Amino acid sequence: MQWLYQDGSLVRSDEAAVSALDRAVFHGRALLETFAARNGHVFRLAQHYQRLCDSAPVLGLAVPFSLAELETAVADVLDRNGVTEARMRLTLTAGPEEGPAPFTLVRRSGSPGERRESVTLTARPLTDYPPELYERGLHATVATVRRNETSPLSRIKCAAGLLDGLLARETARATGFDDAIMLNTSGLVAEATVANVFIVKDGRILTPTIGSGALPGVTRAAVLDLARAAGLEADETELTLEALRTADEAFVTNAIMGVMPLTRLDNEAIGSSNLGTVGELTRMMRCVR
Repeated sequence: MQWLYQDGSLVRSDEAAVSALDRAVFHGRALLETFAARNGHVFRLAQHYQRLCDSAPVLGLAVPFSLAELETAVADVLDRNGVTEARMRLTLTAGPEEGPAPFTLVRRSGSPGERRESVTLTARPLTDYPPELYERGLHATVATVRRNETSPLSRIKCAAGLLDGLLARETARATGFDDAIMLNTSGLVAEATVANVFIVKDGRILTPTIGSGALPGVTRAAVLDLARAAGLEADETELTLEALRTADEAFVTNAIMGVMPLTRLDNEAIGSSNLGTVGELTRMMRCVR
């Protein structure tokens, strides 16, 4: 797509730039949110914005725009590109350590050395996962790299914190799997490489705690809300690998895929009652996206 939003203005993608002195370039000091626009609407955009605001202090950042400004930016990017369906990414970078900031959403007075954040909102064509994958379910392996649940980066969506998962996913795909399950340093299930993990056991829907190294996913929260509203027991818990292997059902979630079944782990079927096929409660949760 030809147009993106950067620091208060719509600019052509080939004219957009981030300073070479930006601390995101030097240190990976950046936050991001990824979400899908469907029919011109972003599911739970306010929750994505709130997560960004909650995460910013961890990296010593300020969020220099309001939810209303973000809503306008989303609408403007979609309108200028002439689309209603898009995969969108909001990136907040720390800006340069020294010198005047080349980009800023809110122009502020201050000394040349003042820290100023930069924001970019991009849109790409939305390519949904194949329908047959939702029927087959993901086949995953257990990653050799561990999620460090003691690090504050495990609880925020930041550029530096995502790299372990992305490398683990590349390794999994190179060996014939769709994804990888990441354990934490204590050997408990944390999450998938870019998604939260859920299991169904005896009618209960369970997902790893944030303290286990799971990202506080927006879709994760929506699934918990929907399940509880439907009268189901849905809880956060410390989840063992054995519990995942022996679950009745399993699925993973993120803002792009929604709810994706997880049916095999290390070539063994998940699901004592359905032998690795997509379960009833997993199908029920598919409406979340």
